[in-house]
Amino acid sequence: MGEGFSNQEKLKAQEHPGRNKNIKGYQSPASWICDQADLKKLILLCRDCRLKFNHRKNHYREFYVRDDSGKTSGYESNGQCDGCKEQTANHGGGTAFVHESEYSKICMEPRMNKRMNRAAYYAKSAWYHLRNQF
Repeated sequence: MGEGFSNQEKLKAQEHPGRNKNIKGYQSPASWICDQADLKKLILLCRDCRLKFNHRKNHYREFYVRDDSGKTSGYESNGQCDGCKEQTANHGGGTAFVHESEYSKICMEPRMNKRMNRAAYYAKSAWYHLRNQF
């Protein structure tokens, strides 16, 4: 990018608008997701579109983020679905998939998260556990 552009304008230029839904140059949702999988990009799908995508066949894993609050399972992601282009929050939440080669760089292993939570629980004093019993 040339000079004179702000950081926001540079980021906006790198953002992809998604699959083409125009009559001229139409791209089906299946071919769009296959193209994203071939490029090893993150794929975000709503609850309905998730059933049609075989992530194991394409060497993808579910995106996991540690949630200390316990409100979500850690696998929930919201945004625009790559299949139907609807907001995933309107369809009961979405799931993001990351290619296996990128998974260890981006996500934490769920088993490791469980170990860390258990270690943090037992590291607290006995008074903390007694106070929370009543």
